[in-house]
Amino acid sequence: MSTKGLAITLGVGAAAGAVAILMMPRNNPTRRLAAKAANKVEDVAFAVSDKLNQEFDL
Repeated sequence: MSTKGLAITLGVGAAAGAVAILMMPRNNPTRRLAAKAANKVEDVAFAVSDKLNQEFDL
């Protein structure tokens, strides 16, 4: 399998998993854990973005 095919397969799998989690009830522990993980990823992404902006004065 080529790298492009692997990336597409992983992307489709991640999207399908996200849809499955979003279909769960809000009080489901798996959905709450996924939401907590998504919030942490968002926080890290903002921190990295801010750091890059500071370093390169964009």
